[in-house]
Amino acid sequence: MEALASLLNFRHNGLVIAIAQDWDRGEVLMVAFMDKEAFKRTLATGLAHYWSTSRGRLWLKGEESGHIQFVKEVYVDCDADAVLLKVEQKVAACHKGYRSCFYRRLEDG
Repeated sequence: MEALASLLNFRHNGLVIAIAQDWDRGEVLMVAFMDKEAFKRTLATGLAHYWSTSRGRLWLKGEESGHIQFVKEVYVDCDADAVLLKVEQKVAACHKGYRSCFYRRLEDG
């Protein structure tokens, strides 16, 4: 795990951007952050872990709601400062109850 985590660029406040995408549909579900420990726990358990900037702590996605994310594949971007998690989402990714956090479409005007 340490070797894989060392491939990432955690230079921006010790975090990388983490994008969760539905493994089957390709729908973007959410964007969050990961620190090195969240990344290592995600790889070790197969469950998505993130760093909460508002709570200042590591969290397992769905630890309170039960809406967990089973990680199927992990990709790293070309700058190694963002990861894409292809996940099997249980229920909703959004804390407001929507399947995706991107449920609001902007309209002209």
